[in-house]
Amino acid sequence: MSRHAAWILLTVLVTVRLPSLVQPAGADQDLYAYVGQAISRGGLPYVDAWDQKPPAIHYTYALLYRVWPHPSVVAAADLVAAIAVAFLLMRLERRMTGGPGFTAAIVFLALGNPVFSRLGGMWLRSQCETFIALAMAGAMVVLHAATHSEAPNRGRAWVMRIAAGLLIGLAAAFKYNAAVYGFAALAAAAAWRFGGRREHPAWAGAWLRDALGLAAGAALPLLLIAARFLSAGAWDDFWQATISYNLRYSGETYGGAFDLLRYAATFPVRQARIDGLWLVGGAGCLVLLTRVRRDPGAVAALAWVAAACLAIVINGGRGLPQYFVQANPALATAAALGAWHVYRASRTPWIVALVLAAALLALSRVVALQKALDATAFDARHAAGLMARDDYLARFGGQRPTDKHVPAAVRRLGQYLAAHSAPPDTVFVCGFSQGALVQSNRRSASRFFWSRPLVVGFNEGQPRYGAAGLLDDLRNGRPAVVVLQVNDWQMEGTDSAGYFMSRPELAGWLQSGYDRRPDQDNFQIWTRRAP
Repeated sequence: MSRHAAWILLTVLVTVRLPSLVQPAGADQDLYAYVGQAISRGGLPYVDAWDQKPPAIHYTYALLYRVWPHPSVVAAADLVAAIAVAFLLMRLERRMTGGPGFTAAIVFLALGNPVFSRLGGMWLRSQCETFIALAMAGAMVVLHAATHSEAPNRGRAWVMRIAAGLLIGLAAAFKYNAAVYGFAALAAAAAWRFGGRREHPAWAGAWLRDALGLAAGAALPLLLIAARFLSAGAWDDFWQATISYNLRYSGETYGGAFDLLRYAATFPVRQARIDGLWLVGGAGCLVLLTRVRRDPGAVAALAWVAAACLAIVINGGRGLPQYFVQANPALATAAALGAWHVYRASRTPWIVALVLAAALLALSRVVALQKALDATAFDARHAAGLMARDDYLARFGGQRPTDKHVPAAVRRLGQYLAAHSAPPDTVFVCGFSQGALVQSNRRSASRFFWSRPLVVGFNEGQPRYGAAGLLDDLRNGRPAVVVLQVNDWQMEGTDSAGYFMSRPELAGWLQSGYDRRPDQDNFQIWTRRAP
């Protein structure tokens, strides 16, 4: 493929993502957005708005909503991140192969498009893993440059080592399990230094300096985060949310060590059966396994993919689609390098043609192309003004009784909250519809603005947690409107309304000062009784 044709294809692959800008935000993204709004008001994560994720995603969303205070900023940020990753993959592939470097970027943009997932990719866009993928792509490019610096540029090499480590630390600040990418970076540095020739007299010293620079850079953002919460007297809140809760959350998915190992051994194959990028990336890994003794890039790519798989396993065995997004740049790189080796080893163009035909046939059985085309066309019709917003949002949830996030219902609830409360008022939504808080720009009367930590009894009985902690928040916050969601936590065996009303202290507080209004969608609505 010529450079001109490759650039045209890349442009097309970016353009087809533009209709997704009209998509609503997913429930997770609304979590991040609300904490971001709390930060913009001067609040602190976990103290004023409780979520389990490390704080990098919350500060990212605070910035995003300052730039564009609209749910479309979620899809826009995802698109910008995808473009940035594509350019980084081009740079990395060119450095490793000396070729044009378009393959990895094309594979990433073509097969990593969230539209192949359920609901047009709404749940996948601008997740923590999106930014982890971006940080790691940048780290690998910078690390490659650092390991290929000449002796006279030792100062520049140190800057690049630390910069690569800084990017890995930033990835871990989005999710701690991303720290395992540090092992991939160390393996890549070992392979890239002097072509992996450990017998070189300077190899050991150079690799040790790489390791020290990476560790120093990675520690910096994590130390800054620790200092921020220590200085604010919020260390325990931070620890309970991002460590204690996450250990419990991840542990819920495994029945023991054997179950964890079974999941680790089987999920890549399962993903390859439903995800085209995992299919071609896995095939690329198989090719690269035959080249590890001759190609340092093969070692780096395999280590990157292995680290991504380990990070996914640590995250838990729920198999949520966003968990796998972080592996996309690594898989695209493995696919591109594998294809490059096949091309170089082929003695006739017929072999290349047969391999390409086999790959396309396999992809046709895995990639849900028609579903992606339909979703893109649906988004485009709404973007062109050919469909009302409520009609458009109806596609994104509500068809199943187990749908706990229904964007159309969230939008209507946000409008209700805005109409029945004043900007200085607080409100309380007990459920998984925090997008109503974001869209109405209302503060939650409790830091538990989503209910799962309450429903599962996290830290029940400890000060400021559980039903007692919630009741203290509500008494102090005096919300103008209280909303209880039904049918939201069926996997946990209850729902938010059932949890709230089954606690005598909470039900008594509500009934003594609030009047029930007509239900709206799957929400029970109560408004504060006039004095």
